[in-house]
Amino acid sequence: MNNISELAINYLQRYNCQISEDYKTFLRDACEIQPPPHGMAWYGNYYRRVVRNPEWFAKSLIANAAEEGNGSRTVWQFSQCIDNPEYAELVRNHSIDESRHSSMFVALLNILFPTQLEADFRAQLQALSPNYYHHKHPTTEPLSGDKPYGHALRDRILDQKVFVDEIIKINLLEIRALILQLLMRPVLQAYATPKDLAKVTTMSDLFIYDETKHVEYSAYCIGKYIQEENQEWVRDMMIYRQKTVNEMFITDVELENSVGTTVLSTPE
Repeated sequence: MNNISELAINYLQRYNCQISEDYKTFLRDACEIQPPPHGMAWYGNYYRRVVRNPEWFAKSLIANAAEEGNGSRTVWQFSQCIDNPEYAELVRNHSIDESRHSSMFVALLNILFPTQLEADFRAQLQALSPNYYHHKHPTTEPLSGDKPYGHALRDRILDQKVFVDEIIKINLLEIRALILQLLMRPVLQAYATPKDLAKVTTMSDLFIYDETKHVEYSAYCIGKYIQEENQEWVRDMMIYRQKTVNEMFITDVELENSVGTTVLSTPE
């Protein structure tokens, strides 16, 4: 049995997340047939080797802040393409979390490497997050034609299978992000001073919780679609999307960069 699917399911159970048995089965199938590289020993060993370089680790925190900020904006636009109010709200909550994560990575950089950045650069890093909150965020109105995604994406998302495909990609990428947070946790603690250890650990806890909840909501949407008698299509798509996610990080992204980031951009 693949360790990534089991680890993800164990964390979902740890946080009392409600997911369907069909989703668990299909996730296990996808990871068994297309084993994720982030579940292999070489991946963890490589990460633990490169994080020993403080400059590399500091740069990875900056890269994560940028990726999470960009991801937050993209996920919000995705929410504007969804007609189902329940699903749209779940995706908006994801976007708000990613905005907070961007700021948290900058905060970690400031905590762990307090003297190595100039003040003006620190200000630039703060701007990486779009600063979305539940009380302050972009419009929830549908995208108009003059936006980056516009009517073309909205028309595609109105096709339910296209929506579920996007949600499957989010689900598998969020599992990868969860794995990264689990790898990063002892590294953050090792770099923290004794006075900052509790704060850094709390931030790590929040990252892990949030990533698990992102897996949960996307699994919930997938499970609802499975109930509509689309089991075979969902299983096939999860296997295919696990394959494209694997290829994205093995061939399309430089290993030293991809192994240290929660990349949110989804493969075609």
